[in-house]
Amino acid sequence: MEKIQYIGETLLPGQIGQMGVLLAFVGALLSMVAYWFATQRRESIDYESWRNIGRYAFLTHGLGVFAVIGALLYAMINQLYEYQYVQAHVSEELPMKFIFSALWEGQEGSFLLWMFWHVLLGFVLLFNGKSWETSTLTVIAAIQAVLATMILGIYIGFGDEPAKFGSNPMLLLRQTIDAPIFAQADYLKLIKGNGLNPALQNYWMTIHPPTLFLGFASTAIPFAFAIAGLWTKRHVEWLKPALPWALFCGSILGIGILMGSAWAYEALNFGGYWAWDPVENTSLVPWLLIVAGVHTNLISKATGHSVRSSYIFYLLGFLLVVYSTFLTRSGVLGETSVHAFTEMGLENQLILFISAFTLTGLGLMIWRWREIPHPKSEEHTTSKEFWMFIGTLILLFSAVLITGSTSLPVYNKIMQVFNPAFQGKVITEPVAHFNKYQLWIAVFIGYFSGFAQFLRFRENNWSKNAMRFAIHLGAGLGIAAVLTYLSSLLINLYTWQYTLLTFSAYFTIVSNLDYLITHLRGKLKIAGSAFSHIGFGLMIVGIMASGVNRKIISSNAFLMDGLIAGGDEEMSKKNITLFRNVPTMMQDYLVTYKKDTLEHFTRTYTVNYQRKNKKGKVVEDFDLYPTILYDKSFTKIATSNPDTRHYVLKDVFTHISALPEVEQNFELKKQREEELKYKVLNLEQGRTQLLHDTLDVENQDTVFRRTFQISLESMSRNPVHHEYKPEPGDLAFSTKLKIRRSDDDSVYYANPVILLRGQLIYTYPDQVDDLSAKFKISQDAIEKVFALENQLKYENLNLRQGDAGQWQDLKIRFTGFNKAPEHPDYSRKEGDLAVGAKLDITAPDGKTYHAEPIFLIREQQPLNVKVEVPELGLHVRFPLLDPGKETIQLMLAKTTAPSSIPVEVATDALPSNYIVLEALEFPGINVFWFGSLLMMFGLGFSIWNRMSTRRNGESLA
Repeated sequence: MEKIQYIGETLLPGQIGQMGVLLAFVGALLSMVAYWFATQRRESIDYESWRNIGRYAFLTHGLGVFAVIGALLYAMINQLYEYQYVQAHVSEELPMKFIFSALWEGQEGSFLLWMFWHVLLGFVLLFNGKSWETSTLTVIAAIQAVLATMILGIYIGFGDEPAKFGSNPMLLLRQTIDAPIFAQADYLKLIKGNGLNPALQNYWMTIHPPTLFLGFASTAIPFAFAIAGLWTKRHVEWLKPALPWALFCGSILGIGILMGSAWAYEALNFGGYWAWDPVENTSLVPWLLIVAGVHTNLISKATGHSVRSSYIFYLLGFLLVVYSTFLTRSGVLGETSVHAFTEMGLENQLILFISAFTLTGLGLMIWRWREIPHPKSEEHTTSKEFWMFIGTLILLFSAVLITGSTSLPVYNKIMQVFNPAFQGKVITEPVAHFNKYQLWIAVFIGYFSGFAQFLRFRENNWSKNAMRFAIHLGAGLGIAAVLTYLSSLLINLYTWQYTLLTFSAYFTIVSNLDYLITHLRGKLKIAGSAFSHIGFGLMIVGIMASGVNRKIISSNAFLMDGLIAGGDEEMSKKNITLFRNVPTMMQDYLVTYKKDTLEHFTRTYTVNYQRKNKKGKVVEDFDLYPTILYDKSFTKIATSNPDTRHYVLKDVFTHISALPEVEQNFELKKQREEELKYKVLNLEQGRTQLLHDTLDVENQDTVFRRTFQISLESMSRNPVHHEYKPEPGDLAFSTKLKIRRSDDDSVYYANPVILLRGQLIYTYPDQVDDLSAKFKISQDAIEKVFALENQLKYENLNLRQGDAGQWQDLKIRFTGFNKAPEHPDYSRKEGDLAVGAKLDITAPDGKTYHAEPIFLIREQQPLNVKVEVPELGLHVRFPLLDPGKETIQLMLAKTTAPSSIPVEVATDALPSNYIVLEALEFPGINVFWFGSLLMMFGLGFSIWNRMSTRRNGESLA
């Protein structure tokens, strides 16, 4: 069979990418082996040669990773749909600003992002690792080698089902799908890109994943130092270089988690910033363990205790990142998480990934356990290290609880292997479940991080410090109690547990401020821990204010009873139905749904809020713009994005919770439109016509007769309609209809639009929802309003510049030329010679109109562009110019206004002029954000302090 020569394929990016994948894998493997030999022979003459091989191999590995990313980005930017990954994640409509988001939307792209950060962090170790370079980069290279297998995309084995290793992002579409379309050499003309999920077309998707993956990648560095310490028996030395990396990891990973919270709060519709989603949980757990590791690291540095604990925490931090990868990418989470990737057959590789590094870390810990320094004397209960260690155990307990509950889908899968009938266990209320236990974690951390600041490492003279400790402790408890009471006047502390939690938060804030002022005496350079602890306390206060005291303001029980279609009583309590341009009271606000606009897949709603004082005066007026995003078929809503009004002390959060069925599904809207029973009326301007309509009463043998009075008020050749976007060359008009109904005293107006664009006719109906009636102009009206060119009977009129001539009952004056004419139907091209004839046309009633037909020569061919004066029914062409005689020839024709306009009326149109809105008020939300950021700032500040100290004389080794 002759091989097909495909047309239009660009294969070079794929070849570069494939070569990059191979270099990335082989380079990482070679680097791991070379660095391993260098570490094993660090005292021999072979050390430098093996180290150099490891360096060059790691640099080659990095080059391979960069090549794959570069080739894939090139293919995505240029929309090379011959590549499967590009076709799956890019489309012609995708804005360039979301190309990077599309890059890491899929599994392969996110693996590449993870590897990219490992490469950069590895380069830092390569150039600054000193005596730790070979041992730590052995571990990093091993991790990279395993990650590289995830994008290899090769099959190993024999028979019908060989084992697949990885999914290669540079595969051609025809290599992944067996479809008849690939029998055509020019198949590229027939395919389009799927594009980025509309719900992910958000700027947070551009910045959140890179930050979070940098945090994930950075957990590998403390892990590598821990493995290196166990491997080389340098059980104390490794702690010093590992600490800045752990602080960096805690700061960056924490910021990444906070970005995810901000994204959820700003762009998702569940009304909050943390939902205990499984993937949220598995990103939080490594952070908790890294923070615990930082504290045991500090204990080890100060006292020699907790070296084993530091090993355990740093090892677990990275291993649980790998575990979270398994949960996210194996498909085991199913529908329990909005973050999970679709299953791609990588679960076995991910299990091997976890197993290999877990066994390595566990094996080394068991092997070296007795060798790890462990002081024989126990910590005194009055020492700082004792309570810091208890705090780390509490963090570990928190991590175990979260991981255990989040792993229920894994437990269910395992049990179903042994018992297919096993139903599985499910947490139906995750927020309540996790909060019930994590509340106590926060209480203990608040107390411990408060009073432990006034304890001393290696306390051996407690009697001397006891009074000072008691004074600071008593002051802290007293002030915290006062602040808790004052807070209870502003926010509701519904249970004694919440009161206790708020008290612990204030206690750590007050105690750490006290420590900052009285102990550090304003020495901010070493205040990183105090900043973090104060931030933690403020975060808890913010959670109590904004989370526990979150207030639903979209309630008007009297008005909403029975109004929300398909909604239950609970939904009626939390949501309000707004009809377009109908102001509705919503607690302190008068709210109006003003309009909506559709652009691409996004429909944006304008909702006006007005707040009045007791005298009825408007004291605040603002608009919010919640949006909904349709899927690419416009048959369902992909997501609803809220909009928020920010204040210093609160936020007002608004999102669309429901829409009419026909606004959710455009196919259904089209179907409903086709099912409408239209009746045609020939309307004459100024004359009212009657339309008799019957309305059946459900479950009764009764009908109601209603009469519509409809009149044509006016016509316009410059129509306005919320769905109509004018284009050059359009022939469009609208009618203004006045409507009354026999059972309604109100007067309504409708303004349907019709247009001719090229050879196609478009109608834009107008619906009067209060009457359940829809009005559209019949297509027959086009020929009545717009005379076809071949039906016009033109007559000539010659004029000299400045002269006037009479044509029929019109006086036409030629006032001059316009050498830069403009017309909706004329687009200037290079080489055109165009001129407009400026005409003043006076009607019998004395009213003057202006017209400017165009004469042009394009490529040596004379052409002209017609103008119309709709008010006069006049058509004017400018076909001839005589420069010698300074005269022009005009062609004039007249049409009479139609005696009637056919309008179609349907009286069975379901209302679609409403939205269902949920609005929430988050008091104190900024306290939460400020506290969270301050906590991460404290970690980062500590890095800066240690790096500056190092620059002042301390070495990394």
